[in-house]
Amino acid sequence: MNKPKRDLYQEITDKIIVSLEQGVRPWKCPWDQARYGGFEGIPYNVKTGYSYRGINIPILWATQQEKGYQANAWLSYKQAEQLGGNVKRGEKSTTVVYWNFLDKEEDGKHKRIPFMKWYNVFNLDQCEGIESKPAIKREQTWDDLQHIEGIIQVNKVDLRFEAAGVRACYSPTFDFISMPKKERFKTQGDYYCTLFHEMTHWTGHHSRLEREFKGRFGDEAYAFEELIAEMGSAFLFADLGLEGNVQHDSYIASWLRVLKNDKKAIFKAATEASKAHQFILKVSGELEEPESMEEAA
Repeated sequence: MNKPKRDLYQEITDKIIVSLEQGVRPWKCPWDQARYGGFEGIPYNVKTGYSYRGINIPILWATQQEKGYQANAWLSYKQAEQLGGNVKRGEKSTTVVYWNFLDKEEDGKHKRIPFMKWYNVFNLDQCEGIESKPAIKREQTWDDLQHIEGIIQVNKVDLRFEAAGVRACYSPTFDFISMPKKERFKTQGDYYCTLFHEMTHWTGHHSRLEREFKGRFGDEAYAFEELIAEMGSAFLFADLGLEGNVQHDSYIASWLRVLKNDKKAIFKAATEASKAHQFILKVSGELEEPESMEEAA
């Protein structure tokens, strides 16, 4: 008797829903400014050295939070052997996904049809015999902050500070970001976390990544764009080794409705968030492109 085909969309969406209902945001980096083997908080593949992208980031972060893994490094069973080590007996894998394309001729037209593939990985904590470095908590330095300011400047963001402002927002109509002054924030990290949230919205302008801005507060279209911004800022923060908070608890109910109504929504949002994250870093010349679809997974 054939086994039923795995519905990865539903399986992963259900996992994200459970995390949200428990008050845990699976796209939040589980470290405080931790470096592991020289890498920041974006999960990466030990063998290729490339960071994971899209939905795989919250998948792996959620697994790390659930299992208490200290490493943000992952690899397949075969890769562990290739590196001279092995997966410990009895360890369970985590499924990650990537997209490939099927080329097809239809009605005289060439079409590229995307399809999802999956494979299993293990956290470095689940392996033995592979040399690694422990996670190290480090304090933010002046050079780090100057570096981040440089990324903001090279992206040529029209950033406006409101003297009496208490609300951060992006205007897609006039293409500028309005921010309260820095001194209104409890920490520098909170300021940059809020700014990167708005910069993720900013990438959606028609002159950049061309996302559609629509909807009003409380509806699904609005919640979907906020989900992109929430994840985009989290990816940037982890990649740049920042620590901060931006409170958007009022969106959680809307996010849950979106995910429960569309099992592919979190995949689409994570993909768009990853594009925004990459766009902002690519402009500053910091993004290293992988050589294959699987490396970019």
